[in-house]
Amino acid sequence: MNLVGLALRNLRRRPVRTGLSILGIGLAVGGALALIALSHSIQDSSREAINELGDDFVVTQKGASDIFGGFIPEATIKRVAAIPGVARASGELFMFAPSTDQRSVLTLGWPDASYLWKTVPLREGRLPGPGERHVAVLGDTAAASLGKKLDDELTLIGENFRVIGISNYTTVINRGLVLVPLVDLQEASYRMRQVTVIHVNVEHGAAAVAPVRAAIEALGNVTAATADEMLKNDRNLAILDAVSLAISIIAVAMGALSVLSALVMATQERTREIGIFAAIGWSNARIMASIVLEGMLMCAIGCVLGVLLSFLAAFAFPHIPAIGNLISFKPSVALIAPILGAAFALCLLGSLFPAWRAIRMVPAEALRRL
Repeated sequence: MNLVGLALRNLRRRPVRTGLSILGIGLAVGGALALIALSHSIQDSSREAINELGDDFVVTQKGASDIFGGFIPEATIKRVAAIPGVARASGELFMFAPSTDQRSVLTLGWPDASYLWKTVPLREGRLPGPGERHVAVLGDTAAASLGKKLDDELTLIGENFRVIGISNYTTVINRGLVLVPLVDLQEASYRMRQVTVIHVNVEHGAAAVAPVRAAIEALGNVTAATADEMLKNDRNLAILDAVSLAISIIAVAMGALSVLSALVMATQERTREIGIFAAIGWSNARIMASIVLEGMLMCAIGCVLGVLLSFLAAFAFPHIPAIGNLISFKPSVALIAPILGAAFALCLLGSLFPAWRAIRMVPAEALRRL
């Protein structure tokens, strides 16, 4: 019998313990993949949502810790639009606005004359007219989640809005948006004459994008950044990444500990068998390899189970109320490979200790043990 066959036989001799160890690894790997994929999917969905609006730059308050935490005077929009090379600029106020049934929806306020209204892909209904107040255009996912259709009333921050349009954006976040006139959102949130960001398009054929960006930042107290740059500097997303990574490391380490405990107990139970192997001339390396291989086999099966669980989570995640309407969940090879590599490395370390204990046994003493 070769080493693989021996390892499989030993694992089958203790089905309950082996099964629980494999389940522990699977849950650890699946949980780690789910957390990391969730963190990345939030960033990817946010980036796709911004890019769908066709921005070259997003202007935010300088020094703001996150995209929700900064505010810019509305007068800055005209100053940005007047910079040579800027094709168009539009302010935007956004927030998670409380609605009915204790739900919060991502709500954007745009000025009447904003070019962003012209880019809204309507599925049905119409856009707000000049000076029209207390009306709303809902993303199709938001409309379905809130149970709203054309001409229904929608309550946001205690104010009533009439649904006049349903949009059909392609990105997950934009499909869950509620769009309202800027002045209505400013009044309801007590943010008069303020916006959260300024969307900027640069003229085609402009000599260089860098001078436009420098001119915007020269206005003072603002930063111009691409979608990627803005999300990389967002403190909330950085914290989410750090927390996800820390919890993932702990989860995978717990899976490795289950391998360690299972192999330590197995080594104790197989003292006589190990003594026989040593007595018939097995080398220390061969004895160690037989035990380490058991750990690697449990790790391999557990990792397969963990990957399957992560894809099951990816399938189920969009059906989670509220959150599933805002972000997608996409495990990928680039995310899976590091987690599996860490799992195998930790399981290998967990297997080496019982293997080392096995070769420390003196054959004669091992054979005398029951």
